[in-house]
Amino acid sequence: MRRIALALGSLVIVAFVWALHGAAKIGVGYSAKQLCSGVFVSQLPAEFVLEKDILPRMATIAGMDRFVDAEVGDREATVNILTASATATYRDRYGCTLHGEPSQSTSADALSEKDDTRAAPASQYESGDPEIEKAIDALFAEPAEGGRNTLAVLVMHKGEIVTERYAAPVGPRTRLQGWSMNKSLMASYVGVQVGRGLMDLSWPVKDRVEALGAASNITEGVAPEMTLKHLMTMASGLDFDERYLPGDDVTEMLYGGVPMWQVPLAQGQRVAPGEEFVYSSGDTNVVSYLWQSTLDDEAYVDWVDREVNQRLGLDDPILEPDISGVQVGSSFAYLTARDWARYGQWWLDAWHGRDALLSQDWQRLAVTPSDTADFYGLSFWLNTRLWDYPDLPANTFHAGGNSGQFVVVVPEAELVMVRLGLTLNESAVGLAEPFAAIYQALTQDQALAVNVNQ
Repeated sequence: MRRIALALGSLVIVAFVWALHGAAKIGVGYSAKQLCSGVFVSQLPAEFVLEKDILPRMATIAGMDRFVDAEVGDREATVNILTASATATYRDRYGCTLHGEPSQSTSADALSEKDDTRAAPASQYESGDPEIEKAIDALFAEPAEGGRNTLAVLVMHKGEIVTERYAAPVGPRTRLQGWSMNKSLMASYVGVQVGRGLMDLSWPVKDRVEALGAASNITEGVAPEMTLKHLMTMASGLDFDERYLPGDDVTEMLYGGVPMWQVPLAQGQRVAPGEEFVYSSGDTNVVSYLWQSTLDDEAYVDWVDREVNQRLGLDDPILEPDISGVQVGSSFAYLTARDWARYGQWWLDAWHGRDALLSQDWQRLAVTPSDTADFYGLSFWLNTRLWDYPDLPANTFHAGGNSGQFVVVVPEAELVMVRLGLTLNESAVGLAEPFAAIYQALTQDQALAVNVNQ
């Protein structure tokens, strides 16, 4: 009996150590990637990134924050946690890639010398309207339990900035991560290619990726009837797990050092395509791979720069790739608050039929309820049920991302509202009432119905 007890005890210890190592593997992947991007892309102090982003996240994973050992080099960031280690490397124009190969690039010191205003705090640009400024105050105010960490708020009305405010060390030229707002960017890139006849929502995904050379073990479990539209409406039916726990498909995809688009496809089907809505970052990374395949071998950064950045007058956004060079369409886009707002204005202009590149038909379709979810379109969140914004019109739509990233578009009001931050508990973001107050202040002289449908 004693030998059995010792054996069982040993198994428990081994299982615990293995689980701890698995958690540490995810922890170092997240930490190295965020530290690299925070320092080299956002140009924020490493201490700020650690204290406001990395350590609070690690504290939720078995108290990993106590074991974080971080180091920033000339163009990379390395993090060690217990037995696990990860490095993310920086490249000009591409930002940081986890487990990527280092290449010649600009050092952190040189970056600061070249552009020492990007991360500098700025005086707030106030609207002069006391109700609007009161709402902005509420968005930056910390609740009793803390953790809101609002970094930037910007309001654009009729194409002009009404008000903007930042929390130091963030400023108007600080690129901030949008997380899943990247999904809405990707939807627009697809919309451009659909308008040119280079993509089609009816594309059969399995046939397309196999034609591009995907191995049979990647596609064998994919239903032949799955289409690009299924992916963009989160109705692929793939057996992809997005809980952000050690061993989940999404953590392996984002931090495992593999071509990200392959992970969701390799899981095969859980249900038939089009049967139900299941939010999946994996779906969007397959979309990103398919979109990138239409660029005729042009570097995606060149395509985005020519087709979008220059047209919209954006301030050098960074869209990061995975190790295979495919843009991580689910998660890794860094833009200034002003540029996030300009994307919102682009969507607003397209919705009204005022943009020559992104058609009204596409943008209206992108914010039309899908067959499986009346609150979600083609990679945009909808206000049809008035859940998120009960005092805004029902045809309000938004891009949303982890930690409280939002670009909210109110079409009839010609209104775009942006909130960026590092909020661990997203229930503390508190957008509904302040955004409603801003909306009311800017439209009080207009006869706009709250529950207008498209």
